[in-house]
Amino acid sequence: MTSLAHSAKGISPAADVLPEQPLSANAMPEKILFVDDETAILDGYKRLLRGEFDIDTAAGGAAGLELLARNRYAVVVADMRMPEIDGAQLLAKIASQYPGVVRIMLTGNSDMETAVRAVNEGNVFRFLTKPCEKELLRSTLNAALGQYRLSGLQQESLGTAATSRPRTDRKKDAGLVEVEEQVQKILAFKSVTIRPPSIGGAIYVGKTIWDGPDYVVQSVAGTVAIAHPKNLLDNIPQVGNVVKIEYNSGIARVSEVV
Repeated sequence: MTSLAHSAKGISPAADVLPEQPLSANAMPEKILFVDDETAILDGYKRLLRGEFDIDTAAGGAAGLELLARNRYAVVVADMRMPEIDGAQLLAKIASQYPGVVRIMLTGNSDMETAVRAVNEGNVFRFLTKPCEKELLRSTLNAALGQYRLSGLQQESLGTAATSRPRTDRKKDAGLVEVEEQVQKILAFKSVTIRPPSIGGAIYVGKTIWDGPDYVVQSVAGTVAIAHPKNLLDNIPQVGNVVKIEYNSGIARVSEVV
């Protein structure tokens, strides 16, 4: 299986994957922007994903912002460690200036503190640790494009009001529906979308916002939260703590982020 492990920087995903959604005949092209200060890495992404996604690349945060000012993107994937404008700063700017863009962060395990900052400041959809296999990167990009379509962000980026409609295209476990209702009550008027974790292999970092009888709910990106089944956790995080929950073959290891 093809991977980026041979390069100076790799990536590794952490995500529950949304189902791929077909484009309508009149939909705008859904472009993905990769931002990294190393051109060799950017060339590697182009080779790895050629023919599967519409990709642009930018050598650094400033160049990325210039492209965003001239083009419409569905997804931006930014490396954490870049000079002048790091990934967290870049995604925070994008969240403010282009809220319709789905944002993904690339980071190493040693960058956990800055990854948490990216989640809090840039409202990232996913953060990926390095290195990773091609298929895992592909599934994460498809999940991001699915989020872009399903949430109505394409209409928002075109300057039109996104129409509120029921999410009939995704089935949800009855237990998660109840969890979502309880969490929304706790957070008053804030709307939260609750998702199950990808228990086969994923990493989630965020604040624990609810401890229920069967689930622990963790806020991971803006109004997105993950409902972790308690029977899979090796210990139960306290409400208010920022934790990393890492799944491996159905078992979740919980560690507090300092």
